[in-house]
Amino acid sequence: MIDKPLVEVSPGIRTWNVVLSSMAVLLITLDTTIANIALPRIQNDLNLTNSQLGWILTSYILFNAIFMPLTGFLADRFGKREVLIASVIGFVFTSFLCGISQNLEQLVIARALQGASGAFLMPVTQSILLDIHTKATYAKAIGIWSMGIIIGPILGPTIGGYLTEMLSWHWVFLINFPIGIVLVIGLLIVSPHCPKNPDRRIDLKGFLYLGLAIGLLQLMIDRGEGEDWFDSWEIRLEAIFSVMFFCIFLIHTVGRKHPFIQLGCFKDANFLAGLVFASVTSIVIYGTSAILPGYLQGVMRYPVIDAGLLMMPRGLGMFFALMILSRLPVAQNPRPYIAFGFMLQALSLWLMTNFNVHIDSSYIAWSTVLQGIGTSFVFMPTNVLMYLTLEPKYQTDAASSGGLIRNLVGGFAISGVFAVFTRDNQFFHAHLVEAITPMTFVAGWPALLPLDSVQGAWVLNMEITRQAAMQSYLNIFTAMQWMSIVIAALLILTRPKRSKAQALAA
Repeated sequence: MIDKPLVEVSPGIRTWNVVLSSMAVLLITLDTTIANIALPRIQNDLNLTNSQLGWILTSYILFNAIFMPLTGFLADRFGKREVLIASVIGFVFTSFLCGISQNLEQLVIARALQGASGAFLMPVTQSILLDIHTKATYAKAIGIWSMGIIIGPILGPTIGGYLTEMLSWHWVFLINFPIGIVLVIGLLIVSPHCPKNPDRRIDLKGFLYLGLAIGLLQLMIDRGEGEDWFDSWEIRLEAIFSVMFFCIFLIHTVGRKHPFIQLGCFKDANFLAGLVFASVTSIVIYGTSAILPGYLQGVMRYPVIDAGLLMMPRGLGMFFALMILSRLPVAQNPRPYIAFGFMLQALSLWLMTNFNVHIDSSYIAWSTVLQGIGTSFVFMPTNVLMYLTLEPKYQTDAASSGGLIRNLVGGFAISGVFAVFTRDNQFFHAHLVEAITPMTFVAGWPALLPLDSVQGAWVLNMEITRQAAMQSYLNIFTAMQWMSIVIAALLILTRPKRSKAQALAA
C-alpha cells in the first residue's frame, strides 16, 4: 500500500465501494451458513445418503479453492471491476440453478459452478479497496468490509431455518437472486476502473499443477475424518500426489516471466507474518466453531435453537471491536493490536477451559464475546499488516493466495479438532470405565438405581460418555490457548519490518 491511492475517486464513491464490497462478502458468507442449515431437509427430499450429502458441500469448497488462485490473472488481464461484476452475476445465476435443482446430479454441478464463480469475490473486493484507499483509510474500510464476514454467520442460521421451514430448501439458494441484482446494479454505477495489465498471460500448466495440488488437498481434508485419515490408501494417495503437484508447480513457476501466481508477495516479511497470524486465528475460530455446538448440545444438552443463540454473542463481540478499531490509528503499527487480540483470545480460551457440565449460560456467552473481540483485534490489523509494505502489483495475487491459505488452514483445523476429540474421547471414556465397579460410590447417583442393573449401567455409560466428551473439549481449548499465548509473545518480543516511508522518516 502507498500513501497516495492508486486510483483516485471521490469520497462518496469510495464509501459506496466499501459498502458494496461488504455486501458482496456478505452474499458469500450468508449463502454458506444458510445452505448448511438446509442440508438435513435436502437429504430427506432427495433421499440422499450421508456420503452423497457430503458432495453438496465438497463440490462447492473444491471448486472455490481451485479457482481462487486464478483471481490475480483475471483481474490484471480483464480488470478488477469487470471480474467483480462478472463474479457476482455468475454467483447469482448459479444460485438460481441450485434453487431449481431437482436431483443430486443437478445440485452438485450447480454447487460446483457456484463455488467457482464466487471464488473471486473476496480477493477482488479486497484488492479494489486497496487501490482506492491510503494506508490510513484502508484500516477503516477493511473494518466495514469485515462486517460482511461477521454478519453472515450471525444471520445465516436464522434466515436459513425460516426459509426452510416456511417455504422450502430451494429458497436458501433463490434468496441470493434479489440480493445479487441490487449488488450488480450498484457495482455498475460506482465500481472504479482499476489499472490493468493486458500483457499478462495465463500459465495453463501452472494453473493445472496448482489446481490438482489444491483439489487433492481439499479432498483429503474433506474426506480424511470419514476415511480414518492415513489408515486409508485414498487419503495417502491424495496427500502424496498433492505434495508432488505442488512441488512441480513451484519448480515450474520459479523464474518464469509470466507465472500463474506472482510469488514475489511471499518475499514480503509483513505479508508472511500477517499470513501466519491469520492462519492461527483461523485455527482458533474454525476449531471452536466446530466443537462448541457439540459441547452445548451434547454435554450441556441445550436445544438446537438455544445453542445457536449462545453462539451469537461472539459475532456481537466481533462487531463491537470492529467499531472501536475503525476509530484507532491501526495503520501506524498494527502489531500491538494483533498482540492484544491474541491475548484476548488466550483469555477467552482460558475461560473455556473452566467449562463443566453445570456451567452457567452467561459464563459461556461472555467467554464467546471476549473471543469475538479478540478475533477482530487480530483479523482487521492483520489485513492491514499484510499489505503495509507490499508492492501494489502483488496485491491481487496476495489477496487470493492469502484467502486460499486461510480457508485450507481452517479446513485442516475443523478436521483436526474432530480427530483429536475422537481420540481423546475414546481414551477418557476407557479410563473412566476402568475406575467404575459395582461397589463404586458415584456422587448424586439415585439410590433406587443400582449400578449393576441394566438400566443403571445404561445411564452410567451415558454419563461417562458425557464426562469423557467434556474433558476432551477442555484439552482442545487448552491447546488453542497456548497457541494464542505463543503468538502473542512472539509479537511482543520481535521487531516489525518498517515501510520505506517509515524508515526515511526515522
